[in-house]
Amino acid sequence: MRDTSNHFTASNLGNHLIGYERLLALFKEIQKQTPKGVGLKREVKTSGTYILLQFKLGDKRTAKACNCDFTEIGIVKALDKAKQVSEALGRFSSESAFWIWYDEVILEKNVVKNDLIIFEEAIRQVENYYWNSYNGKKQKRDRNNPSHQTCWYDRYGRFYKSLPLEKIVNVSDVMVVIDSKERGTKNFKMCVRAMKKLAEVNVSTSIYNDLSKIDLRQIKFRDDLQNISLDDFLSMRLQVLDIPEEDKRYDIESRKSWLFVFSMQVVYGFRISEVFAVKNIDSSFQTKDGVTIPALNDPNNKDMVAVVGSETLLGTTTKTGYRLAVPLIPPTHPNLIEELQIKTGKLPQVTLITDNPISIRHKYTKTARQKLCNWIKDTRFTQTHALRHLANLNGMMAGIPLEKRAMSLGHSPAMNDTVYKRRQTTKTTLDLLTQSTNQAIPLQSAVAIAQKLGCTDEKSIKLLAAIYNVHEDEIRIK
Repeated sequence: MRDTSNHFTASNLGNHLIGYERLLALFKEIQKQTPKGVGLKREVKTSGTYILLQFKLGDKRTAKACNCDFTEIGIVKALDKAKQVSEALGRFSSESAFWIWYDEVILEKNVVKNDLIIFEEAIRQVENYYWNSYNGKKQKRDRNNPSHQTCWYDRYGRFYKSLPLEKIVNVSDVMVVIDSKERGTKNFKMCVRAMKKLAEVNVSTSIYNDLSKIDLRQIKFRDDLQNISLDDFLSMRLQVLDIPEEDKRYDIESRKSWLFVFSMQVVYGFRISEVFAVKNIDSSFQTKDGVTIPALNDPNNKDMVAVVGSETLLGTTTKTGYRLAVPLIPPTHPNLIEELQIKTGKLPQVTLITDNPISIRHKYTKTARQKLCNWIKDTRFTQTHALRHLANLNGMMAGIPLEKRAMSLGHSPAMNDTVYKRRQTTKTTLDLLTQSTNQAIPLQSAVAIAQKLGCTDEKSIKLLAAIYNVHEDEIRIK
């Protein structure tokens, strides 16, 4: 097989490319995944764009149609057919026998098309497509991975289970399931997308076209999102720790370890599960390109860069995979790392008592929520995700640019400007307005002002280069 270290799908390419560019980029990456000796080629005709298989049979290299359109589904199917051809080339000794097989299996010439497929078989086809593709983190989906299993259920399974399995696929029964969801909600949008995938994979063009006419805009959002200010979190932390250490009923060590988890959320903006995937809490981490990231408990570590791995201690996968994160420290609490005792913190022990994939995947979040409910009688704060949003607001106060905050938090800048700002408290808003660190003006604006003031000497150039952390050659003052 060719090098498959970098897998892309239309889902993760969507962050950077749009429309036809996405298909082209996906096709180029899928080309790298074909077995040795078999390639994919794009063929453009007036009737449309199709995919050809290229391979050598005998002494002649040929390019043959494979009955795959140049679409996301077609590209994935073409890869599967390329693997079938590679295996068949080693199995057949007769060219005529090979071509008979090719017509039947690859071109499906002698296969009677059955448009009367039942929902059960149609769902099975989507399952096969799902498990043979890659997720947004370029990982091959694994049927044994609890995170991948629950992703299948969240995206498709929970909607498909309401379909009448023994009935022929039809738009009426599909619409019954869709209409059971509230229009304008995220749940409605996800249901329609799941049904469109069912139609797309099973080439039910008329159903797909009907579903494409549905307005998927989300206009209704949750109104129960909790928020918390940094001062309130610090007060809560003191309250939780204000118990007699000798009284074993309170399990002070468990409280300290879970408060460390919540504090990591406040400082870095981690999701709960990501805290249990940090690789350098008490030991340094060596990156693939040979860079050593110091341990967080290293007394000489001033940068406090945290390394999030692709898996948690329970074996579940993290949402964004491997990434680096920096502390988001607000100017109102410059010693926040010391206040929250990040350098001396330890992770709590979390034990599994089930093999249910959904329970495994949500074990950390459910346990964390339960801890808060046990500790605090006032249940206005039970959503630990609010601490992740608090970290983002802390970063805004610190003047950290949007792109850097998004990179550290593991989401898109657009997400930062929509969902995350909905959790601002009045206290945080006031802090943002009155105590935020001001950002320097853009470099070119500074250069223009320097020119206007006549500061064109070498000393001024060196000063601007130092302030903006750029080479002196990038500052052109005439």
